[in-house]
Amino acid sequence: MTISAERSMDIIRGIATSDARQRESSADEITDIVPSLSRADVNTIAGVVTAAAVVESNFAALESELNALLALCASGFLDIEFLENLNTIDRDSTPGSLLVYINDLLE
Repeated sequence: MTISAERSMDIIRGIATSDARQRESSADEITDIVPSLSRADVNTIAGVVTAAAVVESNFAALESELNALLALCASGFLDIEFLENLNTIDRDSTPGSLLVYINDLLE
C-alpha cells in the first residue's frame, strides 16, 4: 500500500522546515516508510531531501537526510540524477563520517 498524498506532503514539509530537529525526524521517518513509497514518491521525496542536504548546517539532520537517501536508493526506484547536487556539499567542512554517506550515494 502506498502512502497518502497528505502524508507525503507532511514529510516534505518536515524536510523543508527551518527546525533542524524536525528535519532530522522527518528524514528518519522516510527510512521507515520506504517500502510504502511508489516510484514517483521516491523521486519526489529524494529531490527535496537532496536539496535540504545540500544546504544543511546541522550535522545530525544531515546524517538523517543522507541515511534517508540511502534508504530511498535501496528501493530500486530512485533515478540517480536526483542525487547529483550532493556534489556541491562542502566536503572540507563536513565530518568524515558523513562523507562516507555522500561517497556511497554518489558511487
